[in-house]
Amino acid sequence: MEVIIPTRNDYTCLGNICESLSLLKIITKIHVVNNGSNHEIAQIIKKICKDVSKCIYYECPVTGKGAAISMALCRTLEDVLFVDADIIGFNLEMVTSLFDPLSKGYDLVKAKFTRSNGQSNSSFVLDELRKRFPALSICKPTGGIYCASRRVIQDLTLPKSWSVDLSILLQAHKKGFAITEVNIGIVRDKVRDNESLEFSKKCLLEEVNKFSGVSNAGN
Repeated sequence: MEVIIPTRNDYTCLGNICESLSLLKIITKIHVVNNGSNHEIAQIIKKICKDVSKCIYYECPVTGKGAAISMALCRTLEDVLFVDADIIGFNLEMVTSLFDPLSKGYDLVKAKFTRSNGQSNSSFVLDELRKRFPALSICKPTGGIYCASRRVIQDLTLPKSWSVDLSILLQAHKKGFAITEVNIGIVRDKVRDNESLEFSKKCLLEEVNKFSGVSNAGN
């Protein structure tokens, strides 16, 4: 299994995340994609990767989480674990609980969690998802912690934006892949400002509309 970690100016938790993941024998490579961090932080991220043997560092010039993930995905050969770079107090139990369902035949295993800061991007789209995709019973559709089998990720068309995690879920669902969710408890990550949250909301709703055949005209 390989890991993809996109990051834009998030580095304070990255060392712990990479070092912890490198301890797992199942993990062969950790792809860390710097997506537009400022120069000083980019150098820190690069050093973190240099210090962890399984890490590979990339710089993605196109802004957007989807662009960063796409850059790394085309360099993977195995199943993939996706992890966010800003998880405070990351521990291996957060991700190892996702492996068992994958080994038992599920193709996409999403982490269900509660953010300690009270924010939730999933709340922006849950009602629409349940209305338009009633068979998709996922509580955390936009979460950035999940495992995907090779079958899911080998034929994806990804947006450049921050709706990429939702897009992977919807594409897997539309193609009939087996999807489940595992509760990993409480996750501590950074607080996002209102402008960032509003932009995320716009991107997520556009993604839901795209896969449910609803036009965005006039929105």
